[in-house]
Amino acid sequence: MMNYSQEQLQSLLGSVGEDVRIHSSVVFFNPKKIFLGSHVRIDCFSLLSAGEEGIHFHNHIHIGAGSYLFGGGGKIELDSFANISSRVSLFTSNDDYVDGYMTNPMVPHCYKKVENGPIALRKHAIIGSGAIILPNVEIGLGGVVGALSLVKNTVEPFTVVCGIPAKKKEKERNRKFLELEMEFEKEFHS
Repeated sequence: MMNYSQEQLQSLLGSVGEDVRIHSSVVFFNPKKIFLGSHVRIDCFSLLSAGEEGIHFHNHIHIGAGSYLFGGGGKIELDSFANISSRVSLFTSNDDYVDGYMTNPMVPHCYKKVENGPIALRKHAIIGSGAIILPNVEIGLGGVVGALSLVKNTVEPFTVVCGIPAKKKEKERNRKFLELEMEFEKEFHS
C-alpha cells in the first residue's frame, strides 16, 4: 500500500477533508491534533508532530518528501495553496545556544532557555527545499522562502527572501497567481 486509506486517516487524525493523499511512510505524533482540509498531499518520509495547539491545514496544500513539522511549541497553520518543498523543517520551539543555557529534551526546563511560538504560512506561501522556519514566524500572502534559507522573522506578503539568515530580495513576487486562483475556484467549484 502506497498511501494511507481515507478510513485510516479518519480514524487516526483530528479531521480529514476530501481527496487527501498521504504516503504510508509519513509519521504522526499526537495525530488527533492534526486537522486536514481537502486536496492535501503529503509525500513520503515526512513527519508531523503536533503540540496542544495542533497542526491545521486548509485546502490544496502539498508537503514535499522528507519534510518535518514540529508543533510542540505552538500552532502550525497552513492556509490554502501553501506549498512546502522537500526537506523543509518547521520548528515551533528553538533552544537558546548563546546565553549559556543547557539544551536537550532530557534536561529539566529550569536549565534551558527555549523560545516557543506559532508558525503560519498564509495563502500561496512557498517554502523552498531545505529551508528552516523558526518559531513566531508568519510567511505572508504569496511570500516566498528560497531553498536552503533560515527564516527567523516574519516575511511580508509577496516578498521573496533567501539566505542564512533570510533577507529580502529586491524583486517581489508577481501577483498573477491571485487571478489564476479566481479562475481555478470558478472552474473547480462549478
